Amino acid sequence: MKKRIIQCLDEPSKGFDKGVTFFLILLVYVSIIQLAIEVRYPEFAFSNKTAFFACEYFVLGVFTIEVGVRIIFDPNRWQYFKRFSGIIDLLAIVPGLLAIFLPFLDSTAWVRGLRLFRLLRIFKLVRYGEITGGITQSLTPFFAIAIGLKGIMVAVEGRDWWPEMNNLNIVIGVVGFSLAILLGAKLQVINSRLYSIEDAVCRIVGAMRDMQCNKDVLPDICNWANELESSLIYSGHDKPDLIRRMRLKTDDLEKKLEEAGVGGPNTAGFHRDVAYLLHRTLARTPPSYERFLRTVICTYTAVVIATVPGLIGFFATFLLVYVLGGLFILIDDMDKPLDFGPASLITVKLDPLTQFNDKTK
Repeated sequence: MKKRIIQCLDEPSKGFDKGVTFFLILLVYVSIIQLAIEVRYPEFAFSNKTAFFACEYFVLGVFTIEVGVRIIFDPNRWQYFKRFSGIIDLLAIVPGLLAIFLPFLDSTAWVRGLRLFRLLRIFKLVRYGEITGGITQSLTPFFAIAIGLKGIMVAVEGRDWWPEMNNLNIVIGVVGFSLAILLGAKLQVINSRLYSIEDAVCRIVGAMRDMQCNKDVLPDICNWANELESSLIYSGHDKPDLIRRMRLKTDDLEKKLEEAGVGGPNTAGFHRDVAYLLHRTLARTPPSYERFLRTVICTYTAVVIATVPGLIGFFATFLLVYVLGGLFILIDDMDKPLDFGPASLITVKLDPLTQFNDKTK
């Protein structure tokens, strides 16, 4: 039972477990938005203090229960307090607990300052993102940094010394529209490239089926096909060397096909498709282009954080990170369609090649 409870928090695999994780993520966002309203609009927060207190105590109660469950049921409870995530969990609930159990301290300046530690709940998103996996896992550090910076900006943007930035809306809109076009065009190119690789795999398998009628070269074709599949799905750091060796083995296979008198239009297309497939395995978008695009997106996000005020700025920051950041991560992953590592999101389907190898074993 204890193991099942900890697994629900750290390794959610069932629908209920994932529901708990997403509920905790939602509470983090609610807590940060509430803190921003309290700092940016204190009159509104004071006039609705009952609702704000109820919301804060509910969030505080849930996170306190989470810490308590980990202390009671986790067999490595002391290791939990040594981890960064455990320290963040404690710092996020201690000020609220002090205000409840020691109310005479609530009016002191240091306790009010400690309440800003609620902003540290943002870092809980990193752990929850690692649990959810997929593109959410890749985006959560950016969410934590961007929303954390926006929380700081909300606290200072209403001050007298903060400059007015009301004339940048058109510039922000034009730059954002240009970025969307740039990312959309790149996504279209990479998506078409992915389908062209899958088409090349199908043509290679089709050519091998035509050539396997020659019994003299059938063992060579089968061995080469198995080595090709192994080379494509290999995700080690020495994959470039493996692909280079695969090119040499392809040259050897071509010589054997010529000696056996196997030729024609199919083999000509076969050589071309194999060369294309091996090339695309290692080819990447130029690093300078990637660095430029990453720099522009980060700069644009920083400008939006600094210039779009209040709660609208929070929602704008969230959407910006999710849309532009998600597109960039997705495109970067699709640019490596033959990377079959555990962190890969989208890969080429090698089903025709796998089925060919299974049938010829």
